[in-house]
Order: sequence, then structure tokens, then C-alpha cells
Amino acid sequence: MGGFMKVVRVLAGALSLLTLASYARAATLAELIEGAKKEGVLRGQWGQASFGGSEGFKEIVSAMNKKYKTDIKGQYTPGPDMQALMLRVIQENAAGQPASTDVYLGNAQAMLDGLNAKVMRPTTYNQFIQDKPATEGKFNPIAADGTHVAFATAVVGVQYNTNFVKGNDIPKKIEDVLNPKWKGKIASTPYAAGIREFATPDFLGREKVVDFTRKLSKQIAGLMRCGEVERITSGEFIMLAFTCGGNDVNVARRTGAPVGHAVMEEGTVLHMRYAAIPKNSRSPNAAGLFIHFLMSAEGQELLWRMDGLDLHLFPGSQTKRELDRVRAAKGKVIINSPEWLASFKDYTAIQKELENILRQK
Repeated sequence: MGGFMKVVRVLAGALSLLTLASYARAATLAELIEGAKKEGVLRGQWGQASFGGSEGFKEIVSAMNKKYKTDIKGQYTPGPDMQALMLRVIQENAAGQPASTDVYLGNAQAMLDGLNAKVMRPTTYNQFIQDKPATEGKFNPIAADGTHVAFATAVVGVQYNTNFVKGNDIPKKIEDVLNPKWKGKIASTPYAAGIREFATPDFLGREKVVDFTRKLSKQIAGLMRCGEVERITSGEFIMLAFTCGGNDVNVARRTGAPVGHAVMEEGTVLHMRYAAIPKNSRSPNAAGLFIHFLMSAEGQELLWRMDGLDLHLFPGSQTKRELDRVRAAKGKVIINSPEWLASFKDYTAIQKELENILRQK
């Protein structure tokens, strides 16, 4: 009997999701708005340190309602890191359960995991997004198959405490963080942020970066997660090599916090932030409207204020100005996208190798 009821629940969940699948095929913004009004609720879940957390979600939904004359009720739940949240969405989809979050926001690696698991809903972004960003080379922020949209850019570099790292001491090249004066005073991340992309053939290559990481592991005093800027401003560590992006520094500096962010002369990696709608989203139209808002001028301005980032491919972008300086100095700029990651068959293995080196210091 118990097994029978389990099958019934799974079938009921699947039927519910099939019903929802009839939505989110809006050809116009007006159709999307009408679909969102019928759904009435938008559930959001991501880390409290990302995108302004609960306060950011509340402000974005409020501004979205004002712009589109809707009354969507926002329900935010603090979630795990971006990759762990995607794993949760994948598991929920496999179990025939609704997704914990109606709209997914995260990084390229998590998005690649979701695409491989085929849990992202193809959506007509190209039809209803009105403010389309520019493309850059082969990179199009709006995926051709409609599975995801890049809505913001975080620029990888070195974060430092400005009370202890000043003038000529501010790192300019990657090797500068190995200066003996920083031994036992600096940190890296447990997931080798930035470093893992430096190891790709498009940047410095595996051999050079593995050697660098071994030296860095003897230099650092510990590991910290991105978004823990207070561990730098407090002086627990005086430098983080390397960051997931300098956006949290942009926010912290507005309060007068003693923190800076430097991009290396060799170049940088752009940690793009992606939005997508899980196939098992209960409010796909409201999720699509949320993404539409993030791609608007108002949404980009709100992202910059709440989380210190915006999309560098929009005219007037704050992040674009920073990148223009890197490019003027002939630094290499690489866009971290799911498609770019998928082109390296050994990327995951290299990341694990670098993580193990850093954790076995």
C-alpha cells in the first residue's frame, strides 16, 4: 500500500508539473505579465550573501511589481551555495517534486550541472526580453536554446585590507601574492576560485598554475569562502587570492570599510551570473518576469546597489568601465560560461587537484 501511494504522489507531482509546462511560453511581455498575475507567487532561494539575500529579493520583487503593475507575492528562503542549490533542484526534479526555487540564480559551473541534467526550462527570452545586451565574440548572454540568461558580471582579482596593503604593495601580477612578506597572513578559497580558470589552456595552463598553487598553499594562513569580506576588513586575513569577483568589495567600500580589489595585469576571468527557470518551477511566468526585470535598466541599477555587480554588456555598465581598464592594459579577459567550461574535458579534474593542494597546506 505504501509503495502504491508513493507512485500516486509521484504521478500527481508529474501531472502538476505538466500543467505548469503549459505556461511560460509567452511570446510577448504582455503575455508574460498576464501569466505571472495568474500565478501570484514567486519563490526564491539562494545564499544570503548573494544578490542582496532576503532584502535584495524583497526589493527586486517590489520594484518588479511597480514596473509591471503586478502584485506578485515574494517568498524568499536562504539557501546553500550555488552548486549545492543546483544539486537540490536536480534531485527535486528527479523525484517529481516542485523546485525549492521558482527562479534559479547562480554561476557557470552550477548552470553547466543543470544543463547536463536537463532540468532547465527552455523559455522564449529572445521574444519577450526587450533590453537585449550586446554579444561578445561567440558569447551571447541569452542562450540560443532559451535555457539560461547571463544577467551580471563579477570580475576575479585579489581582495585586500587597505590598512595593511598599500601603494606598491598592492599586487599587480599573480606572482606578487607569493611575496614572503605575506606568508601566514593571506587566504585562498576552498574551491580555488579564479585559480581553476587560470589553469585552462586559454589562460596560463595546468602545469604553471599547479606549480603556483603549491607555492600559494605554503603562503596562506587558511581558507575562506567568497562573500566573507568581514574576515578581510577585520584583519583576520589581509588578502584573499583569488576572489569570486570584486562585487562584495564594491558594496563594502560604500560603508567606508578598509578593503580594496585589484585585477592582475595578466588578465581576469569574468564570473558570470546566470538566471534560469527550473522545469519544476511552480511559477514559471513570474520567474520569467523576474529575469526580465533583472535585464532592465532598473534591475541592473538595483543589482549594482544591492550586490555591487551588473552586466558588462549593457551600455553604461559600471563593470564595463573596470574591464575597459584591464583591456587597455592588454590584459586577457575570459568569460566563464557553461559552454566554455564544457569545452574542457578535464576542467573538473583540474579543479579537484587544485582544491586538494590548497586544503593540504
